[in-house]
Amino acid sequence: MASGVCNAIKAIEKLITVKEEDSRVSFTPNHALKAYCNVKEGGIGVCFSYAEMVSSSVLFLLKLLEINYHYEDDLKNDKLAEYAILWLSYKLNKYPQNKIITLNDFYTKHIKKNEYYNVKITKSSKTYKDIIDRKHDLMNIGIKEISQFYDAFKSLCDMYNELDKENQECENYFRKANELVENFEKLNGNSDINENSSYRKILYTLSTDYADFKNYFVEKCRGYTDLPTLSKIKTLQFSSIT
Repeated sequence: MASGVCNAIKAIEKLITVKEEDSRVSFTPNHALKAYCNVKEGGIGVCFSYAEMVSSSVLFLLKLLEINYHYEDDLKNDKLAEYAILWLSYKLNKYPQNKIITLNDFYTKHIKKNEYYNVKITKSSKTYKDIIDRKHDLMNIGIKEISQFYDAFKSLCDMYNELDKENQECENYFRKANELVENFEKLNGNSDINENSSYRKILYTLSTDYADFKNYFVEKCRGYTDLPTLSKIKTLQFSSIT
């Protein structure tokens, strides 16, 4: 599943052009991304702010995944919501928006009332907002705090995106894997993180999907030694869970 999310994010990133000019952010969203901004002019979506463009991009991500993904699996929906929120937090933290400090600030203004998030998904009883709502426990967390998980997720995505190419240079994955492990261990060793159950769930998702990638790596890069392993996730009592 992580591979599909990573490929979709990579495709969407290519559609976003952002520039910083005199401490202001100017952006040029692709036609496809503008489609889900609430305001319409002549039947075409218009994003008046960077935050609106990001909201539209997250919805576009969910729609891209709809092609090959079954939204009735709630366990997978939890993972998808986590990854969508990590990417959202990264985009907002990179260019902070006025009066948007927590995810709930963004959710209230740009998701909850966006008519397109409330549309039912094809072949599903759920709406796109229902998917985001799966991780309601993350909504009161600061964007800056949750975005720190993105580096580990990006390393995982970089490896998936590279390994899907025809001509892989398998030795390069050890560098990316070491980056992921370093970021993961830094997060896992942070008491503010391992004492928070919502954060630990994200670490667990990253851990299980990295384990899946290691199996994928063995299939694609036969003859290479295994990639580095992540430590067990620390709990409140500083014990560990697998």
